[in-house]
Amino acid sequence: MGHIRPFGEDDIPQVARLHQAVFTPQGRTDDSAFESYRSYFCSVFLDDSPFYDPRLPSLVYEDDQRRIVGFLGSVPRRMVMNGRRFQAAVSSQFVVDPGSPVGLVAVGLAKAFLEGPQDLSIADDATDVSRRIWEGLGGATAPLLSLHWTSPLRLARFAVSLVQNRWAFAPFTVAAWPLATVVDAIATRWPRSHFYLACTRGSASELDPPTASQIVSDFQDVETLRVEHDEGTFAWLLERAAQTRPGGRLFKTVLRDGQHVLGSYIWHMDQQDRAEVLQLRATAASIGDVLDHLFHDAWGHGAIPVSGRLEPRFLQALSDKYCLFHRRGPWMLTHARRPELAYALQAGHLSFSRLDGEWALAF
Repeated sequence: MGHIRPFGEDDIPQVARLHQAVFTPQGRTDDSAFESYRSYFCSVFLDDSPFYDPRLPSLVYEDDQRRIVGFLGSVPRRMVMNGRRFQAAVSSQFVVDPGSPVGLVAVGLAKAFLEGPQDLSIADDATDVSRRIWEGLGGATAPLLSLHWTSPLRLARFAVSLVQNRWAFAPFTVAAWPLATVVDAIATRWPRSHFYLACTRGSASELDPPTASQIVSDFQDVETLRVEHDEGTFAWLLERAAQTRPGGRLFKTVLRDGQHVLGSYIWHMDQQDRAEVLQLRATAASIGDVLDHLFHDAWGHGAIPVSGRLEPRFLQALSDKYCLFHRRGPWMLTHARRPELAYALQAGHLSFSRLDGEWALAF
């Protein structure tokens, strides 16, 4: 039957082999790949991480032959609401050996994680299978917080990109690309177009950890449950975000109107010119200006679409910018021990960015 216990450094070789066998990251099997795994697991799930807390360990499932057949990573997060602090844990890299009793191992690991001492458990990149397990153990799905938005900055090229990988459309997409470029150039410059990129208010500079730590409270309602960072943890997250998608680029901006901070945003662009917003901070009064600047910035760097996870308080502003809303796969799952946290999650009063969750924890 096996048993569940905390993950330790001596477990890294077995967990690395399990992870590689299931996920085959970049298809690597050489010694350098396993050294990368050692560095990754120590810096994200063990005491090299600034978030590490031995009371909230990652977990392994060991069978009766002392073979590790399952792993669930746990990363602590400090959260605050109404001046009160809460302990949260984010699950990541949930992996089970397909040759084991998969259901038994998966349910056992998830149950042990949810029964930990944290006030709130979060999985923000969960599959349909994980969702069924989570809900079966008393957790909840946050449908609104599972939605994403997309602004097709270059609409014609965006439409072509949606079908370019389908072999039947390959000849058409090659021929259509130059025309799409011309159409997009007109659409973004014609003032009456829905895709016109307006001139933006304010001056931009690079967002650094000290500035981010200083301004965070200016852009959150006290009734909103949010992650609390200091300079060290925020710098660590930025470093992880820059490393986690090889070949991509990370952009960090704070927008000011004179001495007044309008907001900030962090986004990543991959090798296919797709921009992913990892964090967006603004007030109800400034969100329009911040979005205009974000879209203009992403467009200037060549992004075709820009996407992000929905924060309900920005729903109207994103709708006004003609963004598309969709659920593209992963679910946001939660499990709250305290009634006030459950109510905040149910009401959508949660600010939990991609930077705070599993996106920055990828191998």
